[in-house]
Amino acid sequence: MRVALEGYVGRVLGVSHVEREVSWEHGATCVLRVRDRAGRTWYAKRHRRKDGYARETFAYRHWVPVLGGHAPRLRACDDELQALVLSAVPGTHAQDVGAEGHHQAGVLLRRFHEAAPPEPCEGFAAARRARLEHWVPRCAGVIERGELDFVRSRVRELDGLPRPARVPCHLDYTPRNWLTGEGRLHVVDFEWAATEVWINDLARLSFGVWRERPWLGEAFLDGYGRRPTADELALQASCYALTAMWMMIWAREHGEAAFEAGLRDQLRFLMRSS
Repeated sequence: MRVALEGYVGRVLGVSHVEREVSWEHGATCVLRVRDRAGRTWYAKRHRRKDGYARETFAYRHWVPVLGGHAPRLRACDDELQALVLSAVPGTHAQDVGAEGHHQAGVLLRRFHEAAPPEPCEGFAAARRARLEHWVPRCAGVIERGELDFVRSRVRELDGLPRPARVPCHLDYTPRNWLTGEGRLHVVDFEWAATEVWINDLARLSFGVWRERPWLGEAFLDGYGRRPTADELALQASCYALTAMWMMIWAREHGEAAFEAGLRDQLRFLMRSS
């Protein structure tokens, strides 16, 4: 992964120096921080999977530009290598983002959601049922029977909700993908970006940091400029029950024990709240 990526960086940037590797532990991508001859910083990223590469390049070409200087720009990409070269944005990763940061995050996500017109979700509930059945064979040893029964019941409830619309979504919109510094927030990592119901892009925040710090959610929604309806909140809970389940399976398969434990805590919270 890394050797081929370094060669590609040299072809794109010319004389350059790899400062360090900044890949996530799951190993799905290789990410290098690079400095070119002029002293500018870039990030080079190579995907193992074609779908992640396709999602990210599409997002950078069609949706990310609406964020302007609040997100990286795509310098180059290579479909064969499944590699991208991206500009750097200022700031540092900060897990403890305050109310002002959440307000900015809400403003930026609303802008991202409006990067393309909404699309009707034909067969939304049926698609979620199919997704559930796709993951069921991999539940053994990870998802307990009561957890699976709960997820099934929540997915069935989608049939009684109004048909939603899809918009461009980040789908990993959490502080780990926000960079903060000098009063500005920047958004990175668009490998999960796809069209989805807007409220589902808030799910990891809603059932994560906002559970204990609800004022951060209020600040975010103030920035976003929209409040969810009761039906939208019900849809979010049903969809996130399924999402938490399949992400727990993914976490187990990739050795992400802490991530799996956090997701199980969120799923149990949903079970207690229902």
